[in-house]
Formats: sequence, structure tokens, C-alpha cells
Amino acid sequence: VHAAPEPASLITAAPPCLGRGAPVAEVALWPLWSSSPPRSSWRRRKNPAAHKYSPIKPQPETHHPFPPRLASLRKHTAAMHLYNAWLPPAVADAARGEAAAFTGAVRAAKGAWRPDDPDSAYATLKWISVFDLFIKAKSNVAPEDIHALVELGFGIFHASQNKFVVQIKWGGLLIRLFKKHVERLSLDVQWRPLYETLIQTHFKRNMGPEGWKVRQQHFETITGLVRASRTFFPEGAAAEIWLEFRPLLENPWHNSAFEGVGFVRLFLPANPRNQDHFTTDWIAQCLHIWDSVTNCNFWDIQWAAIIARCIKNSRSIEWEKFLPLLFTRYLNMFEVPISSGNGSYPFPVEVPRNTRFLFSSKTRSPSKAIAKSVVYLLKPKSLALEQFEKLINFLEQFYHPSNGGRWTYSLERFLRYLVFYFERRLQHEQFDTMDEKNEQFCLGKEERAVFIKVVLKLLDRGQYSKDDSLAETVSIATSILSYVEPSLVLPFVATNFQLALETTTATHQLKNAVTSVAFSGRALLLSSLCSTQSGDSSMIDTLYDLIVTSLSNALLGMDANDPPKTVATMQLIGSIFSNLATVGVSDDVPAFLQTSSLSDWLDEFFCRLFSVLQNLESSSAIAEGYQTSIMPGTFLVEDSPHYFCMLEIALGKLSKTLFNQSLKKIAKFVNANILPGATSEVGLLCCACVHSYPEEASVYLVKPILMTIMSSFEGTPTTGYVGREVPNNMSTKATLSPALETALDYYLRVLAISISYAGPVLVSYREELKHVIMSAFQAPSWKVNGAGDHLLRSVLGSLVSFYPLDQYKPFSCQSIANIIEPWGCSKAHQDREVEMLNFPPKWHDPSQDELSFANELLEFHFQSAVEELLTICQTEVQSETGDEKEHLKITLLRIHSALQGVMSCLPELRPSYKDGRSKVVEPSFFIAGSSGSTVGSSEMREKAAELVHIACRYLLKERTDDSILLALVVRVIDALVNYGMIAILETCTLYF
Repeated sequence: VHAAPEPASLITAAPPCLGRGAPVAEVALWPLWSSSPPRSSWRRRKNPAAHKYSPIKPQPETHHPFPPRLASLRKHTAAMHLYNAWLPPAVADAARGEAAAFTGAVRAAKGAWRPDDPDSAYATLKWISVFDLFIKAKSNVAPEDIHALVELGFGIFHASQNKFVVQIKWGGLLIRLFKKHVERLSLDVQWRPLYETLIQTHFKRNMGPEGWKVRQQHFETITGLVRASRTFFPEGAAAEIWLEFRPLLENPWHNSAFEGVGFVRLFLPANPRNQDHFTTDWIAQCLHIWDSVTNCNFWDIQWAAIIARCIKNSRSIEWEKFLPLLFTRYLNMFEVPISSGNGSYPFPVEVPRNTRFLFSSKTRSPSKAIAKSVVYLLKPKSLALEQFEKLINFLEQFYHPSNGGRWTYSLERFLRYLVFYFERRLQHEQFDTMDEKNEQFCLGKEERAVFIKVVLKLLDRGQYSKDDSLAETVSIATSILSYVEPSLVLPFVATNFQLALETTTATHQLKNAVTSVAFSGRALLLSSLCSTQSGDSSMIDTLYDLIVTSLSNALLGMDANDPPKTVATMQLIGSIFSNLATVGVSDDVPAFLQTSSLSDWLDEFFCRLFSVLQNLESSSAIAEGYQTSIMPGTFLVEDSPHYFCMLEIALGKLSKTLFNQSLKKIAKFVNANILPGATSEVGLLCCACVHSYPEEASVYLVKPILMTIMSSFEGTPTTGYVGREVPNNMSTKATLSPALETALDYYLRVLAISISYAGPVLVSYREELKHVIMSAFQAPSWKVNGAGDHLLRSVLGSLVSFYPLDQYKPFSCQSIANIIEPWGCSKAHQDREVEMLNFPPKWHDPSQDELSFANELLEFHFQSAVEELLTICQTEVQSETGDEKEHLKITLLRIHSALQGVMSCLPELRPSYKDGRSKVVEPSFFIAGSSGSTVGSSEMREKAAELVHIACRYLLKERTDDSILLALVVRVIDALVNYGMIAILETCTLYF
């Protein structure tokens, strides 16, 4: 952690590398180039985006000029990945044994494979999922074990010809191993066996019993394996491959030419071992062959990819003389309309369908290859910048919203990959070791500035596009480039935001402008700080005005009738606060961050937020059935995670004084309103408060809600289904009034969501919670029963689970100029790793009081309920009164709720034997993990399984037509025997 103020230039300043300020929010605020969030270790941790659990907070800050995606590409030489080192202490210690477990797994897989028996390959398949666990868990394993596993994988793959399943499984594992450990491997992979497998399986009439889907998956696996293996092709492979396929290209009008170029693109390596093959004459020959076929999109895409690969890796070639030809080609490949044309080739060359399928590109356009070529052609004093500017001058008009069409997709891809490869190139030039020969190709400040000025033309045209993908790409590109040249990009952001505020007729412009500011939030703060240090008063005023104006006007964008603008506003607020250190502690900060200003802003913010919540309507109705804990939500929780992330970040950053001010306003609103249409939203608001300051929030929120629920239950009829051994005869069935039922359901669910992170606080309300849970299950309303189910599992989960505390508090180190919180990266340089490990997250480690409370609930609502279930099934008294079905539903619901609450914290079933023998079996250890502290015992789960088995037989005999009961019992059986699956599902789904 570097507590010193950041340098005056952002090119050496620190970026938001998935900072500990907001791990989940950063997934929301930084949706960079991948469709999935940045890699965070989701194993063993609970998910805050699901509003019940939370992964750890990553890393403090390291000095690096580029955003998270770029920093994640850096080489990692530390002994343990930071995500694993920052696990709960007990789990982190256990994870250190994973390297030895991986060694044992590799040894066992090798023992299962017998080269003289090809069918023994099937015996090795069970180890594939185990090895996948080590990859996903970011385990630190020995390079020699990885090397041994790769050799084993290739041996099995090549020996298993016509065994599609084996090749698919092992080929997929090899691809993942190469992607994960490419920098740690040193080996030779021969290309010809892969080529022969491809030819034999997919280019000859070899009709086996496999279905089309299996053959397609096999083809995708083997081509993916070729691409992953190209880095390891030995010296001379490029010459061999070119010699093999060059004859196919002799006649460009024969179908074999299309196959030939496809094979060249697939197999040709450009790794350092084969650089001698790539010469100026060879490039000229390739360009001549490329030029021999015109008006063929397939042909152009294949050659553009080949040339791009050469441009990136072959620095020794003098590309200057090829620039006019290349950029003319690139311009022609963008199928944009000229005059009255439609942009397509007038007489395109058709490619055989089979060839087009086998060598299909993952992208529908050559934009990726063109962008890659352009970026890596740039160098000091090169004509490439001039050619690039000419290309952009022609294309920029088609980024304008009025010129949209089917070509918009390829233009959006082009912009996205331009910035992506530019970012990646700068990262490699800064951190990779360069010799004097390669240093001359590195981009300097002047080249970076020229590139960004040219790209800004596209950003200016595309920022208000009606195509959502293009508008988002513009925001992302603006964010990344703002770290490289803030003096160029941030004034552009400020100008466009001011223009959007003045444009009242096009409301979508404000949404896009707000999103751009949100994506550039940290760059704004860093740049304003750097300008303060350099004395640039005009830049300071401009940037501070933008921050103040955006935060002030953002409140006007919160409107229940305008979801996109509201979500963008919350994204902006979360972005700004996630970069700040604790807010409101000192007045030695800019005016807009001083306590008085923030106090007024918070008052206005919560007034606007309460207005939005009061006008929300749920998007779906609650269905009658067994899914009692799933709450419908509005656009605030269903469409994006920004709402909850914003609340957690903003409230977690506030000083004690400002938080208490906010808490009182929130408590007044929550305790005075019943909003069934915004149950989840109100619950998450309370949850964010409880997570930030549990003690204070419990007094103002948890206790009043508990008292309201208890008073509402007074005098209401009960079913008597909970806690009685023998059913009593019931009189007329009483019900709750609709108003009372709605109020109870609302408050119970709000309470359940609120206490997701309450932990130790719940012990103080032990008796009240037990009473409320029992009353909810006793109520003559399935709706209220379902809310009780939600509350029980939430209480149990909060008591026994691991989750980080003080998640959004800054590190205990000096913030940057008392304003910006230091951030870091999970893959730091080795000399900074030790410093980062000194600031691990603070975890909730359940106390004995909490475990005692959890065991008490488990004994009553699980163990006793299972025994009660058996009693119901063995007693026929209720069948005369028609009471049996409802009693069964409530009892099964209680069992299922308890199992869902404790998840894998209740020990799993032990092995049993038909002859009754007892045997101690040592469990196999592969991946360390735990969702929380252990409660209950294996005997408890085993006894429940026996009794539920008896009850299941009864239900299948007597209640075969009752779908709700059967669904409930299936869920109970699944939770009992499918150990660990509940915790996995909890981290992957939104769950209220």
C-alpha cells in the first residue's frame, strides 16, 4: 500500500484496480471488455450481489496507470493469490495444502491411465472436474505438476482417436490450463497430430454414432486447443505449416484456397521461436495472395487476422511500405454505405457452406483484426498515425446516431478493440522487459496524445448512439483513456455532460452522459488532485465543477418512471463514493466534501430516494406455491446491482456523524410506511445500514420492526402447527384480514433482508426473533408462512456464515490527500505483495453465543420438525378434519428453511454400509473451503434423511396429487443429500 500522494501525472498514478472500496460495485461500475465480471474468487464466499452473502474485498492499491482489466494481465509471481491469502484465516490456512492435493490428484490420474489400454481413458474423466476446481480456485500449484498434467492430457487426447467425449473433456481442460498457466509452462507441442485429428474427424466422411452436437463440440474443442497451443509450437513449425498449405492457395478461385487460408490462420504460430520465418518478402507474398480475391468477406477476415498476428509479434519487419495498401484494404472491409449504396459488396464471392462453418470467425466482422493491426502498427515517427487519422475521418460520420444501420455493429467492435489493444500495448510496454531494439517501438507521450485525439472523434459521434452497445462502449473507452491522457479526455467528458444538461428534448443524452461520468469517476478525482499539486487552477475548477454538478443534478435523475436514467444516476453516485476515503471526517477537503455540504446533499438524496421507493411497483405478482422466499422486485434490483451497491458504498463511507443523520431519516421513513411494491428495495436499504454500523442500525431499524411485528401478531388466530406432538381437533378455520396479512408479510421480509449481515447483533434479540419466527409459521396464511421461511433462513445464515465486516471502510493507512482511498491489484509485483497482505479484510467469525442461538433454532425447526413430520405421517387423526395437508406443508417448509439457512455448515452424511459395519473413511481433500462455522452434527442430517425417507413413502402413497407437498419434499431431500450445492446456488443467483 502506497500512502504517499499520487504523482502529478496520471500516466504513473494509481488506477481503480478492483479496489477494496467496492468489490461487487466494481463489477457493476467497471463492466469492461468481458461479458462476465472481473475474476473474483467466489468459492467459499457468499455473494453480496445476492443481498445475502459477500465475497472478500480485494486488494489495496499499487501504482499503475491503467484500469482493472489491464492490471489483471500482469505477471504474478507470489506464492499465493491474494484472493486466497485474504480468505477467512482458517480457510486460508487450509488452502495452503492445495498444492500437495494437486500433486496427488495428478498422480492418481496418471495411475488411472494405461497407455496399452485406450479404454482406460474413460477412467480418467472423473479427474477433469477436480482439476477444474484448482483452476477456478486460483490455487498455487507447482509448475512441474502442471507440466506433468499437460503431458498426460496430450497423451490421452492423441491416444483416444474417435473417442469424442474423452477428447472433448481432456481438450477442454488443456485449453483452460494453457490460458491459466501459459507463462509458467515451457514445452513443445507438435502441430501435425492436432492437424491429423482435425482432418480425420471433420474433413473426411467418417460417419460415426455421435450426434451433430457432439461433433460440433469436438470441432470447437480441437480448434480451441490448436489456438491455445500455438504459443508452444517448436522452432520451424511456421515454415512447415506454410509449406503444407501454400499449394492450396495457388488457385484462388478453387474452393481449396478457402480451406488453405483457413488452415493457415488456424495453425500459423507467431511465437518468438518462429520469428525467422516472417520476412518482408513473405509479407509481400501474403498481401499479393490476399489481393487475388476481391469482394469476399470470408477471405478478407482470414487474411486480416493472419496479418494482424504478424504485425503484433514481428517487430523486425519494415511495415511502412505496406501501410497504404493495408489501410486501403481496411477501409474497404468496413461495409458502410456510400451515396445510395447499402454498404454490401455488389457481387460477393460465395464460399462453400462447409468451409464457412469450419473456419468461421467468432466475430461477424473483421473489426478485431483491423483494430489490432492499427494499434500495433503505431510507433514513433511512423506514417501509421497519419493513415489511421485518414481512416477515422472517413468512418466517424457513421458513428453518428442519424447514420446507424447494420454496419453499426462492426463499427462498435472496431472502437472497442481499438481501446482494448491500445490499453494492452501500453501495459506490456510499461511492465515487460524491453531491450534497446524494442524500446524504439514504444509509444511516447506524443503518440499517445495523437491516438487519443483521433479516437475522441469517434467518441464524440457515438456517445449518444441509439445503439446501447455503442453507447456503452463509448463510456468504457472514455474511462480507460482518461487514465492515459486526462487533460484531453476529462474536458471532453465535462463538456458533453454540460451539453446534456442543457438539452431537455433528448433525455437519453443525459443518461449516457451520466454513465460516462460514472465510468470516469476515479480519473476525475485523481486528475483534480494532480492539478492541485501542479497549481493548474483552471483545470481544478473545471473538474470540481463537474463533480459537484454531476452529484447535484444526479439527484434530479432519480425518477421511478425513468429506469435507465435512475440506474445511471445510482451508478454515478456509487462510482464517486467508491473512490473516496471516509466521508465527513475532516473539513480539510474540497468544499463539496465538507460535512456541511454533504449533510445537505444527503438530505436531498434521501428525499429523492424515498420518493422513488414510494412510487415503485413490483414487476410481478407473488405466485402461490412452494417458492415462498422469492420476492418479486422492481427495476432497481432486477435489472442491475447498482441500487444495493450504491447504498452499501455510500453508507459505508460516511463518518459516524453523517451516518447517524442518514440513519434517523431512513428509520423514520421505514417505520412510517408500508410499501409492498418495494419490499426488496426497502429491505436492501436497511441491510446497507446494518452492514455499515450494526449496533446503531439495530436500535433504529431492527428493534422497531421486531416490535411492530410482535404487536401485529397479538390476538391473531394461530394454527397450532408448530411445537405440538399430537394434533388437536380444530374448529372453524380462522384467517387473517388482507390488510394484516400484507403488513405482516412486508415487515417480515424487510426484516429478513435487513439482518443478512447482522451477525452478533441478533443475539441481543434472541427471544424476540424466536417468538416472531414461530408466530409466522403458526399464522393461518401461506403468505405469512413464506415470509417466516425467509426470516428463519436469513437469521441462520447471518449467525453461522463468514462475510466481511467494515467492507467499505478504507484501509488503515493514509488516504491520498485525505480524499481518495488507495486501491490495489490482486496481482502485484513481488516486492509489494507483502505490504498488501498486511491489510486483510475483517471477517465475521461466529461467536459461541451466535452458534448457540443457531443450534437452538436448528434443533427446534429442523430436528424437532423432522420428528413431527414422522408423527403426522403415522397419525390419521387429522385426515378427519382436513388439517393434515396444511400441517405437512408448514412442517416441510420449516425443515427446508433450516437446511437452506445453515447450508453446508451442517456436516454432511457419513458413508454407510449395508451390512451395518462401521468404518472410518478419510475424506479426500482437494479444495479448502467453508461457508461458515459448523453447527449441528452429521447424526442430525442422517436421522433427518431416514425420517424424511419414511415420510416420502407416505406422501407418494397418500398425497400423489398434491404438487406443492411433493415439490417441498423433493426440495428437502435435495437439501439433505446434495451437500454443498445450496451454497453454490446462493453465490450464483439473486436471492431475497
